Amino acid sequence: MEKNGRQKLVDKAIMPQDVGPMPQQLAGMTVARALQNRLGIYLLGGYKGQTVFVDLDKLVNEPLALVEGLYSLDKLDARDIITASIPATAVIGDAVIAQLTVPAGELWLVNRVAVVSPAQTAAEGQIVTVNFRLSAWQIPDTRVGTTVHDNGRSYWPAAQGTVAVNTYTVDFPAQGELGAELRLKAGDIVTLVATLTAANASAILEATLTPFGRKIRRLVA
Repeated sequence: MEKNGRQKLVDKAIMPQDVGPMPQQLAGMTVARALQNRLGIYLLGGYKGQTVFVDLDKLVNEPLALVEGLYSLDKLDARDIITASIPATAVIGDAVIAQLTVPAGELWLVNRVAVVSPAQTAAEGQIVTVNFRLSAWQIPDTRVGTTVHDNGRSYWPAAQGTVAVNTYTVDFPAQGELGAELRLKAGDIVTLVATLTAANASAILEATLTPFGRKIRRLVA
């Protein structure tokens, strides 16, 4: 306020920023250049005694994955079962697949998968072995005995199958498994693989896979 009660008006209008570097000019920007050019485009911080860029993705976006699962939109259960049917005409070594794809716009947290192979008797021996693959696990596996597969890496090192057991359950949060729920995004595919390993005495042999968990709200891109 000026003398004699007169007020000095201050222009507080928000004006567009002066012309600065275009997005293509920001590629490869270093902290030193940002400081030298006095750019307010990047958020800078201190880390171990040095000035560094603040990674907003890691600071703001990625931690949201910890709370995504609190927003349950639907559940996964027997209504999402898939079935691989081996025909009576199949020969030993034939493999049949069935696939479950996460629909567009959905995000799943799977805490359990139950795989059931066809029942058999001791006289028949193990007729069908089962395994499942995850398309999200496409990272080349350098471990001995593994092969690259179009449908992703198999969950079990070897197909499951014994005469005494025909239900195989994976609890992902359990110790010895993943230790956490399996996060599947839109387009990810779970592939059930059923393989005939002995003479087929039945008309049709069916293996199934049922996911359990929930559909959640996506917060992380």
